[in-house]
Formats: sequence, structure tokens, C-alpha cells
Amino acid sequence: MNTPPISIEALLVLDAIEHRGSYAAAAEQLNKVPSALSYIVNKLEEQLNVT
Repeated sequence: MNTPPISIEALLVLDAIEHRGSYAAAAEQLNKVPSALSYIVNKLEEQLNVT
């Protein structure tokens, strides 16, 4: 099974969520809306076959 590489954006989102403690705070740091972060995390979960 060949998994596509994880994007830098997805890694930045995960890092921001971890360090800020919430999607809202991470979104503010990254100048995005929380739903955009949720979308990125959901796509990453699909890519890695995890939920």
C-alpha cells in the first residue's frame, strides 16, 4: 500500500491544534476558520484510514 505524503499544511494544522488546545485557537493562529481546520484533519484521517 502506497500512502501519499502528508502535506505540510496538515502538519502545521495538527501542530497548532496540539499547542493551542482547540480548533478555534489554532484557526486564529493560522488565519483560517475552524471549519477549514476540521476539513484538513478529516481529509488527513481519510488518507491515513483512521478516525
